[in-house]
Amino acid sequence: MSAKVRVGMIGTSYWADDFHLPALASHPGAELTAICGRDPERASSLAHKHRVSQVFTDYEEMIDRAGLDAIVVATPEDLHHPMVMSALHAGLHVLCEKPLALSAVQSQDMLIAAERAGVKHMVQFTNRGLPHYRYLKRLIADGYIGDPYHAYFTWPTGWNPAQDINPYHWGFDARRSKGAVAELGAHLIDVARWLFGDVVRVTGSMRMFVHPDVPDGTPMAEANDSAFVLLDFASGAHAVIHVGLRNIAGPGLRTGQTAVISGSAGTIDTRADPWTAPAPAVSEIIGLRRGVDMAEALPVPEEYYGDTDPADAFAVFRQQSVGPRLFIDAIIHNLPIAPDFNDGHQVQRIIDAAVTSHETGTAQHL
Repeated sequence: MSAKVRVGMIGTSYWADDFHLPALASHPGAELTAICGRDPERASSLAHKHRVSQVFTDYEEMIDRAGLDAIVVATPEDLHHPMVMSALHAGLHVLCEKPLALSAVQSQDMLIAAERAGVKHMVQFTNRGLPHYRYLKRLIADGYIGDPYHAYFTWPTGWNPAQDINPYHWGFDARRSKGAVAELGAHLIDVARWLFGDVVRVTGSMRMFVHPDVPDGTPMAEANDSAFVLLDFASGAHAVIHVGLRNIAGPGLRTGQTAVISGSAGTIDTRADPWTAPAPAVSEIIGLRRGVDMAEALPVPEEYYGDTDPADAFAVFRQQSVGPRLFIDAIIHNLPIAPDFNDGHQVQRIIDAAVTSHETGTAQHL
């Protein structure tokens, strides 16, 4: 490998532009070598903006010709499996966006291939890098709530709200996605596993409240824009997750990502909304311990932000060893990495089980 990790980017979405490319460019050990997108003008524009030397419209050509060490896949999930498998067959380290795949069959295939290739593999579950969630993880690990009993996690967003024209989006198309339970649910399912461990049973209930138009007029197999998922953990704890894409959401509402987590010694009530809240980003943790009369604010310690501005929720991804920067550090220093493809596969199993539970009306055991 060269002095720097030569990275190729597949995908030209706003998330690639605003998150992945700046994070990679901020790492002194990474070299943004190539970018691939189906729209050559968009790909060229991003390449110019982020000083990427090579532009491709065919990801296999990029993998073959760009001289890469690693690749980032930030495309819709129906494309993850072929793109990741091609990169793994070429011996590249891979960072893949969530959810890892379109099905658990695919994600298991990807996990096995990554392990056989002996490369670093990572899934971009963004919450794990946010200071708010990292501190929440420590509070629970340090026993603030004692033995976990139950929790509920919510994330209502205003993605294409119901009062607007209903455009087609691949995230609502069951041919390309499993809907809200995958697009948003993957994040919260991963947080739940990260905090409470293995899931042994899954129950799901899903709806499609707004029916989008299909550009070519063909019938669309609809996924879901609202999903409830009940998780039973091996520890005996259980949790409810709700995600929704059609909410009337905005400043002034106490929405965003919220959680109430209770256990034998206390309760934590928390919310954060780094994606949609106006600056300063909403992030708060409140706790109440057994035997105490009044809940207390639990501000995130400054050490979790470092030199970054807490009002810029994603600044840590451009300065600390989290997200894409953790991926690069793991390659350079041969470090263990999490969340990896196994985490992505376990989340995919839960997503699949939730969809099957909804379709059959029965809980699914993992």
